[in-house]
Amino acid sequence: MSLIEVAVEAARAAGAEINQRLPQDRDIRTKGFRDLVTDADVAAQDQLVAVIKGRFPHHGICSEEGLQAGDQGTVWVLDPLDGTTNYAHRYPAFSVAIGVVQDGELVVGVVYDPVRQQLFAAERGAGARLNGDTLRVSQTQAPIDALVALDFAREPAARAAQMAAMVRLSTHISTFRSCGSAALSLCYVAAGWLDAYFHCALCPWDVAGPAVILAEAGGQLTALDGAPWHYQLPSCLASNRVLHAGLLDALRT
Repeated sequence: MSLIEVAVEAARAAGAEINQRLPQDRDIRTKGFRDLVTDADVAAQDQLVAVIKGRFPHHGICSEEGLQAGDQGTVWVLDPLDGTTNYAHRYPAFSVAIGVVQDGELVVGVVYDPVRQQLFAAERGAGARLNGDTLRVSQTQAPIDALVALDFAREPAARAAQMAAMVRLSTHISTFRSCGSAALSLCYVAAGWLDAYFHCALCPWDVAGPAVILAEAGGQLTALDGAPWHYQLPSCLASNRVLHAGLLDALRT
């Protein structure tokens, strides 16, 4: 099986586990400031690892819930449950996010929304799809018409900086949304449902998979200061490409 086929298989297995546990009583713990983990996070990770290691036993895995590997060779970058706070409240906006890195370069991305059964998938150079249909970013031309999403950093200093950026941007765009899942928000930019998304405190597993999907859908991704983006950077601005320069200017003013 190919990398993307295994990624899809793993995402669906983890999503089924998450959905099964959603109506049940759950074990919710705090692993850091404003940072939750549930029994579903761990169970979904177990499903991901079982599928991936069953197909590719020698590949590395880097996951939010405690599995780490280097960045040489093939490494799977996993968020078993992106949007844990939403999930803990039974707010139906969360996802399984998978990125595959080969020798430091992202080559495959899969994001699965188990509630809506929406599977976003992309392979570098082969385009992006949602449940088999081609994805393309929006054609919005002017920032004042843009629907822009953000999610909130946990740490107070990062959140304050993000709120200041939101204020700077607010007079230049149409309005804001917040989903609570960075992976889904980036996929929504890829699908053209959002025009842009920004965050200042991401982890690699939040964005590795959806970054491939966004790029293959024609979008652009940089750091918030406009610097070249890498999946290990904490900040990002994602857009439909047309809006990118204008949004960067607005964030600097």
